[in-house]
Amino acid sequence: MYHCGMRQVGERHVANQVDLMVWSNRLDLLALSNFKGEVQVHRLHWQKVWNLSPPKENITVQAMTWRPDGKVLAIGYSSGSVHIVDIEDKEILDKYELDHVGSEEFDDSKYSGITCITWAARAGTLESSSAYNIYDDASIYLQRLPSLSNAYKSPGSDDNISDFKEMVKDQTQLNMLMVGYSSGLIYMSIFGKYPYGIINLSQLTKDDCGEYKILDICISDDFSIMQVVYLDRITNTVHLSIINTSVLSAYAEEICHVANKHGHVVELISYLDQTMISITEAWEHILLEMDTKMAYYAAKVPEGGVSADMLELLMLGVPSDELELFLLRELTAKVLKKSGNSVELSYSTIQKLVLRQLNVVGQSLTYYLSEIRGLTRIPDRYKILGLEESAVTEAIKACCAFLNKCLELQQVIDISMRNYKSFFRWLYVMIIRLLNEQTPSEIVKMTQQELSHIAEFLYNFDNVQMENKDNASEKPVKFNLERLGQYLQDQDLSILPDDEDNPWHKFLKDNSCLLKDNDIIFSMSEFRKFSLVQQQIFLKSAVHKVFDVTTKDVGKHFTLLYNLKCYEEQENMNLSNNLRVTQIYDETQERFMVALVSMARNNGLYFISTNVKDKMCSGIATKYHFTSNLLVGNRDSTDGECMIVLDLQYYSPEFLSVLVQHPNSEENSIFIQVPSKITLENSSEFNIKSKSCIFSDTVSVKNISPLLDPNVYKVLDKMDGCRIAVSGGRKVAVVLSKSFRKVKVFEMEVDGDDEEDDTLETTPQPNAAHTSVTSPDTSDRRPTNDITF
Repeated sequence: MYHCGMRQVGERHVANQVDLMVWSNRLDLLALSNFKGEVQVHRLHWQKVWNLSPPKENITVQAMTWRPDGKVLAIGYSSGSVHIVDIEDKEILDKYELDHVGSEEFDDSKYSGITCITWAARAGTLESSSAYNIYDDASIYLQRLPSLSNAYKSPGSDDNISDFKEMVKDQTQLNMLMVGYSSGLIYMSIFGKYPYGIINLSQLTKDDCGEYKILDICISDDFSIMQVVYLDRITNTVHLSIINTSVLSAYAEEICHVANKHGHVVELISYLDQTMISITEAWEHILLEMDTKMAYYAAKVPEGGVSADMLELLMLGVPSDELELFLLRELTAKVLKKSGNSVELSYSTIQKLVLRQLNVVGQSLTYYLSEIRGLTRIPDRYKILGLEESAVTEAIKACCAFLNKCLELQQVIDISMRNYKSFFRWLYVMIIRLLNEQTPSEIVKMTQQELSHIAEFLYNFDNVQMENKDNASEKPVKFNLERLGQYLQDQDLSILPDDEDNPWHKFLKDNSCLLKDNDIIFSMSEFRKFSLVQQQIFLKSAVHKVFDVTTKDVGKHFTLLYNLKCYEEQENMNLSNNLRVTQIYDETQERFMVALVSMARNNGLYFISTNVKDKMCSGIATKYHFTSNLLVGNRDSTDGECMIVLDLQYYSPEFLSVLVQHPNSEENSIFIQVPSKITLENSSEFNIKSKSCIFSDTVSVKNISPLLDPNVYKVLDKMDGCRIAVSGGRKVAVVLSKSFRKVKVFEMEVDGDDEEDDTLETTPQPNAAHTSVTSPDTSDRRPTNDITF
């Protein structure tokens, strides 16, 4: 005999209306979202762990789910984006902007948005995670990435994107995040990081005109069968699709292997972005003052006047009147000396970042992309993942071109540092002489080679870039002193590198046959005008194409076994927002169980169970309703009043948690733990190949109340509940009131002697907020007085 032992451990009134509630199955943590789009995580005894604001204004949370290990929370927003959040410190580990995933359906805001999220783990341990494999240890061949310098980090940069290790470390099981959309698409992501592909349910069911809304997704423990509940808006019917996904099970090791390679690539791309930000800021910050002063002078003289005046000063030693005024009043020896030291420091910093970080990133990217290309050449194992060798080869070429551009930049830096030192020293001497002051003898001495460098430097001095030539006299514009700056802008190079005497270019020109259909030798001529920033953008685009889910047709590897019509609404009633659906997979019996209610009709609970074994499928179904006979004192009555089902969720494969309205008091509600054994034994088998609706007029309708033991329910006094969230793994439940502002938290499966109706009162524990949230909660499960939400 089962006893519904519930002990209330907390009752709280919250400031903002609660929308969604999801328990972690591994930790005593409850994630809640409110109508403002905020997400909060609370402990069982209502200690707030953290609060996460929405990414933008007027965005709400549509769905949430926990990673199977409970360390990560996935949040789906109304904008179509999914954020993967670290439970320890609410750090955004990853995010996807999926509201326009290559589908026309997303262009219609009426049918866009996330409807459900599921994160499932495949049973069994991956072989690749059980033992060390020297072939997968890239640290043997690659340099370790230096830590990013904090000196030039941008405050607005996306520092909260963590590396992939937070997503895949300690993952001994294959797990997959599945996001259902209101357009009938299902996005699948391995480890919540690697984009595996998109299933278009209307194509799978061969109904190209169907307007589907995904309601819930469930997958078997070995990932071989997926069951999807969806709504067909055109016919206003609810369907249940059973899909053969045995590909995920058969190629689990290969999927995991590629996902790990993808994780390394994403980590390196993120590191590359941060390094480029540091390089750009180092250049802009140091050269800003000098750049501004020279641009001011360039705006006062005719075009070409800066170079002419400077060369005249170099050759004759006599400045023009405008130049003399500029040197003595605007530039000054003090500013020049300071700028010289700053520029030298800036170049040195950029050179280190290019040499120690960009080169290492480029080499590492080439290594991992080459490994992925090697995998594409094993078609019997990896072709199923949709990776194209041609796309990977183009990404490798882009990576090599980026490395070549880094080498080119280093050469420019070397030349610029040489020219700058000579230029600043010469100009400093000229200013000192104009002031009739004594100059140190060691500064005056200049070689003929240094004079040549200064002349070459001054020759390209008039690179004045006008934003609007018509208004050039009104506003000084940016003036580039040297060639480095052009590499750090998203535009073509204005001064191209002099590589006519490059022996490699000459060799390729004389032997052009080597470039035909060659994956190893290729020309860099198409990237000659690219800046470093353009090369970075091109590289990221090429890498994105390798893993672009919109180009992969993973649906062709899945087959639709059965598509069952479960429920249809005869009247013109919108089912889209009036359904409550819950389903679960029982791995011991290898069957799916689904329960749904229509909130608009309040006509009972619809139960379906499907069993798939050896490609043979059977199903049972029954419509149940609850009556007041369930209550003690009314069990002998034969004409009990039907009770309205408010919400339901599977507590475990053994029990279905149902919240019903009290028949005699609107202020109370009843929490029922319905044993799955009873729902299964009292259901009747149906023809799974039939195209008619399962719950037609001929389906049996049973009053389940007489079948239930009196101990399976609990009356919630003064709690007009409307929603519930339960977890059989943690033996907890939470009930939300109709006002959306009051919640009651319960411990489940407690002994009858320990069951209490009143909330236990204790004082807050001030130090609890500083404990690790991913460690099991061993404290006494009692409520605190923290009521902020």
